[in-house]
Amino acid sequence: MNRRLIALALAGTLSLGMLTACGGGTDNTQTSPSPSAPVVESTTPAPESSAPVTEESPDALPETTPPTQESSTPEQEPSAKPTTAPTAKPTTKPTATPKPVATPKPTATPAPTPTATAKPQVDVVASVWTDISKLNLPKLMALDSATLSSLYGINASDLVSYQCMIPTMAVHATEFFVAEVKDGKMDAVKAGIAKRQADLVAQWSQYLPEQLELVENYKVVTSGNYILFAVSDQVDQAVSIFNGYTK
Repeated sequence: MNRRLIALALAGTLSLGMLTACGGGTDNTQTSPSPSAPVVESTTPAPESSAPVTEESPDALPETTPPTQESSTPEQEPSAKPTTAPTAKPTTKPTATPKPVATPKPTATPAPTPTATAKPQVDVVASVWTDISKLNLPKLMALDSATLSSLYGINASDLVSYQCMIPTMAVHATEFFVAEVKDGKMDAVKAGIAKRQADLVAQWSQYLPEQLELVENYKVVTSGNYILFAVSDQVDQAVSIFNGYTK
């Protein structure tokens, strides 16, 4: 097909050249054109392509095999695992067990016989007065041995211990005398208390009848060598306290 097209193109070129030459010969009146370079018609046919055109089917494609890439990493031969020889376990020699030694039986020690312990000494006079003082009483003051002898006629040397309290104000007849008497001196102490009570009756009979009533309702209580003389509206409570320590 290509050869035919090339031949037709050459034929058309030759015909066009001949027509141009003929047209120039008939018209002599026309001024000749300016000389131009002669047109050289090539009579040599155009060389045909020496390379044969081969129609190839699109389906027929050359098979290409991808080149195989060799791994750059050299294969490492598996290293042989080190084998450790088992170590022999040390054999322990059995130790000889010592023979049990018979321990002597402890001898029973006799239990100590309990000894009677003496009861702690309690100052009965001080304890009695401490509890009585917790009652609802007017303000009182303690008598010394000289005042005791003057008011009661009792010698302090006849007593082991004592506590004698009289009111600080002359509007109260409240009075307490508690003592531990020495052996053989109880009668002398009772006589002194009777004297004191008679003097209080004479004193309070002049005024304040309610205080005279307290004097007339006095209490004298004895227990062994202990004695209590109480003039107060709390006289029964005082006697109960005294008996709690002396009975």
